Formats: sequence, structure tokens, C-alpha cells
Amino acid sequence: MSINWKCTFLLLTALLWTELAKAQNTTVLPENNSTTAAPTTPEPRIIVKDSDLCKKCNCLFDVEPKELDCSGKNLTDWLTTDEWNILQKGDVTFETLNFKNNSLKTIPVLPMYPVKYLYLSDNQIDNITIGAFQYLNVLHTLDLSHNKITAKVLVPDVFRGQYDPKAYLPLNNLKELNLGYNDLHSLDADLFEHAPALETLILCQNSFQVIDKLSETAISGLFHMKTLDLSYMELEELPQSFLNGPRELETLILSGNEFDELPETLKLAKNLRQLVLDDNLFEEFNGEEIFPLLPNLRYLSISYMPELKRIGKNAFSDLQNLTTLIASSNPKLSYIDEEAFSKNTTNPLILSYPPMHELYLHNNNLTILPRELFERWDNIQMLDLRFNPWVCDCSNKWLVESIIVQVNATTPNLVTNVECNSPADLKSVPIIDYEPKSSCYKGKNEGTSGSSLVLIGLLVGILISIPIAIGGFALYRRGYFNWLRRGNSRNDNRNMYDRANFSDDFHI
Repeated sequence: MSINWKCTFLLLTALLWTELAKAQNTTVLPENNSTTAAPTTPEPRIIVKDSDLCKKCNCLFDVEPKELDCSGKNLTDWLTTDEWNILQKGDVTFETLNFKNNSLKTIPVLPMYPVKYLYLSDNQIDNITIGAFQYLNVLHTLDLSHNKITAKVLVPDVFRGQYDPKAYLPLNNLKELNLGYNDLHSLDADLFEHAPALETLILCQNSFQVIDKLSETAISGLFHMKTLDLSYMELEELPQSFLNGPRELETLILSGNEFDELPETLKLAKNLRQLVLDDNLFEEFNGEEIFPLLPNLRYLSISYMPELKRIGKNAFSDLQNLTTLIASSNPKLSYIDEEAFSKNTTNPLILSYPPMHELYLHNNNLTILPRELFERWDNIQMLDLRFNPWVCDCSNKWLVESIIVQVNATTPNLVTNVECNSPADLKSVPIIDYEPKSSCYKGKNEGTSGSSLVLIGLLVGILISIPIAIGGFALYRRGYFNWLRRGNSRNDNRNMYDRANFSDDFHI
């Protein structure tokens, strides 16, 4: 009876659960069965082209990357919530957001959007909210130049990323940061702790005057930096260990400062490929002021220097991979030593030269171009010698007959304005039209050949006379010339004869 009672109880319980399931319009499924949720209808995308946003700003769909151009719209505030919604839910993604040349004063925390290039230059920005860029996860380039940003505003947490349970994430994709033309005089030592992958830093036109310890620490910590622009910052020197951190540095721009000596820290930049020193106070590159060993340097610019007069011996000898030199618009530069580029090799009779491809020497005060400056002038593809007071005489005969012909054949536009300045009767005559006097050839051929023949004759005479003299003296010591003595008999000659000792042969 007890067994039947238990079976009846289980049957009634099952029937009860079945009725409850029906009442709730649900289906009782066997254990371990899976269910599939009903598909949801995706939210329709906004047609950006037809939106009010493209009436407010220029929507550039036909460029790559696609750009929302809001520059020059006299904006005093950022996009509204609805306008950001159009960007976030639109059918087009703009990789570039351009807000240049407006009247924006503050950067708030910007909404999440996959923008890569954000341009905010030429505004009135003097305040940046902490974490302003944290939701721009793929931001690659940030331009904050030509604003009113100070060191007080530019704190490390400005660049912090989103927060996870342990710490703030960095902006790992931020590669380029332009802070030029602001009111910065120093940098926070930890400014770039949230931007560890930064490769390009532009600080130009900020009146630093000196790189203090805090700024040095900030910049030295950018281990992956490849381009650094410190132009027009009123600098006179750089700290000795300044370039010890960014060992991957490839481009260094120091234009428009007050350097009159090469910064010692340059020797640490072994991977440097481009160096720009324009518009500084160097008077010469000579003696101690020669470039250190920079084995990877390809491009060097030393132009617009008001005091530069000389490029001396071995000035560029340790730049043996240099392919481009721009030394133009130096009004006092009148001398380049013929050994400025050459470097001694293990063989003292062989010199090494850099593989120069482009050489710009226009608008200086040069009168003579040394022929020995390079071994292979024909490898130089671009040579600009315009606007120099060239002397048209025998010293520049090779320039007329070889170099100008080469330039005219490859880049004829660079022959124009290469003119004689002296002598007076040739002033303003194009060098390509100048014909060296016949005396240049005569002097060289006759003088050189005549001198060579005289020297060769003297050398041959000396070489012949030495063994003759030695042989004659040896014969004399052996008595072979006694017969020349006059007034002596045969017996006298015999009596006077004395056999030479063996040792006498070694006293010649």
C-alpha cells in the first residue's frame, strides 16, 4: 500500500507542475536542453550626409581618411549631444576631426568615438579637463598648437585613459603630440606617463630658455620617440644626458635657438638620421666644433646662420653616410676646407667620403669651390651654387669645365644666377659662358710637366751617382789608381803597394 501511495503522490505532483507551466504560457523542457533568444532588430544607422551636422561642418567623404571639417566656423562650444549622437550612430566614421581656427577655450571629456586625428590648433584653449581624451581609444595624432596652454594646465592626468579595476589605462595609440606655440616654460616630469608610445613631440615656439631637470626627465622617458622639435625655444644648450633615453630618435630640430657650440649630447644620438641646426649662432665648424660620430645621419641643414664664416678641416668627417647637406643663406660663409668631408681610413693613402646626393650651397659668400671636396662629383644629383660671388680665374677653371656642365645637363634651372663676381671685367657674366684663358692650360701643362721632368732628372742622377761614387772609393782603397802617380818607378810602386785588409771592405 505504501508503494502505491508514493506513486500516486509523484503523479499528482507532475500533473500540478504541468498545469502551472501552461498557465504561465511556458514550456517545460527536458533537462540540459538549450534555448535560442529571439533575434533583435538592429537600430537603424543615421544617414550622416543628410544630417544637420553636415550643414554645420564640412563632411568630406571623398578623402582618405574621411574628415569632419569644422575649422574656421567660429565655434565657441563643442558639438551638442545630438551632434555627437549623429557621429556615434552614423553610417560613416570620420577618422579625422578638424576643429582648427575656432574660439574654443576648454576641452571637456570627449565622448567615445574612433577618431584617429584630432586637430585643435589655433583656438583659445587654456583649460583641459582631466581625462579629456580617455574615450578616444584609437587616437593617433593630437594637435594642441597655437593655444594658451600652460604647464599648470598640462598635467599628466590630462592624457590618462579609461579606468579599470586596478589603474588608469594609457593612451597606447597616441603617437604624435603637437604642443607648439603655447605658453609652456617647463614640463611636468611625469607628463607622458599615460602616453608611453609617443613617437613625435613638437614643442617649438615655447619660451623655455633652458631645459630644466623636470623637462629633461619628461622627455628622456620617451623611449620610442623618433622626432623631437625644439625649434625657437631660446635655448643655449642641452643637458649632457638629454638624449640618453630616446635612443630611437631619428629627427632632431634645433632651429632658431642660440647655440654657438654643438650640444655634447648629440654623441648619444646614434640612430639620428636628420639634424636641423638652422638659424643659430655658430661662427665656424672647425677645431673642437666638428660633428661627433653619427653613423646613421643622412640629412644635415646648417642654413640661415648670420655668423657662420668657415667650414674647416674634418668638420663632417664622422658623417660618412651623409647624403644631403643644406648650407645656404649664410651671408658670411666664405670658406669650405677641401678636407671638410674626407676621412682617413686604415690605409693612409686612401680617403673615405660620404655618398653625397644633394648639396645646396646657394646664397652664401663663396668665391672658390675646392675640387678635392669630393672624390666623385658625378654622384651628386642636385647641386645648387647660385647667388655666390664666384671668382672667374684659373682657380675655378675646373668648376666651369666640369661642374657647371654637369649641372646644366641634369638641372639647367640651377645654372641660372651662377655668375662671376670678379675680376671686374667679368662681373655678372654667367659662369657657363665664361671661357678660361689659354694661360690657365699653358701654366698647368708646362709648369707642371717641366717641374716634374726636372725632379725626375735629379732623382735619376742621384740614384746613378751614389753607386758610382761608392764603387770608385772602394777601388781607390784597393790601390787600383796608384799607376796615376807621376815620377815614381816600377819598384817604388811595388814598395808602396799594401794589400787591403778584409776588414777594410766594411769601412767604405
